[in-house]
Amino acid sequence: MGRLVVVEGGNPFFFNVVLSREAIRAVGIIEEVAKVFREENVPILLFKANVPPRGVEGEVRIIVSADLRDEKHAERIVQKLRRIRYVSRVEYAKPIMPGVGVDAWSHPQMLHGDRALVLSEIYMREIMAFGWKGIGPGFAGLMYRAFFEAGRKMYDELYAKLAKTREDFIKLAEARARLLGWGVLEVVELTEDKAVFRIYDNIECMSLKGIEGAENSMLRGLIAGVLSGYWKTDVYHIKPAETKCIARGDPYCQLECRREKYEPLV
Repeated sequence: MGRLVVVEGGNPFFFNVVLSREAIRAVGIIEEVAKVFREENVPILLFKANVPPRGVEGEVRIIVSADLRDEKHAERIVQKLRRIRYVSRVEYAKPIMPGVGVDAWSHPQMLHGDRALVLSEIYMREIMAFGWKGIGPGFAGLMYRAFFEAGRKMYDELYAKLAKTREDFIKLAEARARLLGWGVLEVVELTEDKAVFRIYDNIECMSLKGIEGAENSMLRGLIAGVLSGYWKTDVYHIKPAETKCIARGDPYCQLECRREKYEPLV
């Protein structure tokens, strides 16, 4: 994911260090990059490494942000970084305005080979408020079905390839929910005909607070869609229910899915 750094009264420069694929197995590369900034006596504000998954196009890169004196200082650092093993290219970006630096290279945003769109909480709140107040239950039906289909596709393209056991499926589901920003997912129960999920800090339902009658629809559809792949069934044979909800004052949301006949609104 891309990054933005704000330093009041500072000059946050960004550096893009591109490496050859051989660097993936090399030991000490990150240490060598960090050493350059230590030798220059500048604080590192952000440091991240990106290695595309096997079979996915993309560059092996290290992104660094540091508070520098001026552009000449940045150019000196670039010259040092270029001498590091396996480094094929080094670029830098000046602050876009006083005290504000931006990662200029991490586009498009990617998550395990999929292009990602980052929506902050303010967008989620407005989408939920407009949908529920302006459209009503039909909005929930549409969101549920759309996210169900997305979840099923996600299962076919990711879960089916990576999760070989029930335990693998649970670990991957819990990790993906957290990485995608939905909240902290806990799989409480998973059998051949029933599944129970708890979601703490659920961004969707936190956005529903104060909206009368509103309930979880997007995450419920996403989970049901993934589960349909695991159970090898379809949208008409998974019955979802939200038994607890943060929007109603509960400490977490709880979704229960049963493998039985169901008629979705859409």
